[in-house]
Amino acid sequence: MVVDDSRTQQYEVTCLLQELGFGHVHVAQDGQDALDKLQQLERIDERIDLLLTDLNMPGMDGVELISNLEKNTHYRMFVAVMSGVERDVLDVIHAIADAGTLEVIGVLSKPLRQSDLRNMLQHCDPLVHRENKKWMQLAFTADDVQLALDNRQLVPFLQPKITMADSRLYGFEALVRWLHPEHGVIPPVCFVHHLEEGQLALDFFYHFLHATCEALTTLASLPGPISCSINLPVSLLLTDKLVENMIAVVQEHQLPCNAIIIEVTETTFMSNLSMSLGTLARLRLRGFGVAMDDYGTGYSSMKQLSRCPFTEIKIDKEFVHDAHSSPKKLAILTSAIVMSQKLGLKTVAEGVESEEDWRQLALLGCELAQGYYVSRPLPVAQIAAWFAEWQARVT
Repeated sequence: MVVDDSRTQQYEVTCLLQELGFGHVHVAQDGQDALDKLQQLERIDERIDLLLTDLNMPGMDGVELISNLEKNTHYRMFVAVMSGVERDVLDVIHAIADAGTLEVIGVLSKPLRQSDLRNMLQHCDPLVHRENKKWMQLAFTADDVQLALDNRQLVPFLQPKITMADSRLYGFEALVRWLHPEHGVIPPVCFVHHLEEGQLALDFFYHFLHATCEALTTLASLPGPISCSINLPVSLLLTDKLVENMIAVVQEHQLPCNAIIIEVTETTFMSNLSMSLGTLARLRLRGFGVAMDDYGTGYSSMKQLSRCPFTEIKIDKEFVHDAHSSPKKLAILTSAIVMSQKLGLKTVAEGVESEEDWRQLALLGCELAQGYYVSRPLPVAQIAAWFAEWQARVT
């Protein structure tokens, strides 16, 4: 759907979208007209995959439209802005969308060019959004998740991490997926809240550590050494014999402790700082890597970071993707990388989705990249094929 008060603009954008392969393109004159037509389409079970809207329109403007889309539609869609709007306003629009099911995928200056539209849509798959909606309708209990764990249905998918200086494989992050016999591959958003504390969380962590180590041993033919990161809920850091048990698991698979990097999220870690430091220090002493995940989403200070035994900082994707076009994001990203370098920490950028993201990070001296530009999370059995394709690609 194209939302613009200019009929000329509606026609030109419709032609561009049709040239790119869109079968049906609807138009609306302003925000209220768009909402009315979206509701009419929903009643006949026709759904919009992409909505392009101008911001400055008489009647309901584009900002109010985006604010109201969440309330008036019951499915996910991609949203793009057609405007020369100041980036500060765009960042607010991103914040509005991120709070719900919308995804603002870009801002395009007028007049629109087909190449800009094609680049914006390169990584946007509406079928994924429809699948996400289907997953969000599923509800699982802790007993369901326990049964999945007992049946070994919770498995690691690996997402590669690449050194930016020479495009070499550095390692992976292990991300849990549920291989459900009825619903297929289920993402963690549907069940991971059951794995954040308590006995189920601890049982899962040891199981996942075993599975991750097993995956690394099956990938021994890859040029190494390679490591793999796994998430550890902060609530488990006080578990009795945690460090000893982790060492035993790693040694059982004949791996060095430095093959495993433990990730803790910034917000939860900093709220339990005094209780957590001792366990992380012991992990570091035994050779494990320790990474702060989602850096930038919490409230850590340089003083706190200087006291923590981290080896890596993972910069949250919010400040990575499209930083080249957002002065605020770029400022935060730059300061995070410079600070990490001064503290002697590796910097890992999450959410690297485009060549522009990669180039910006390289200019800033970021060490490691992780994101869809490199690869989606993959089943272990697909890693060897991905690696061959990656080598051909960088060559």
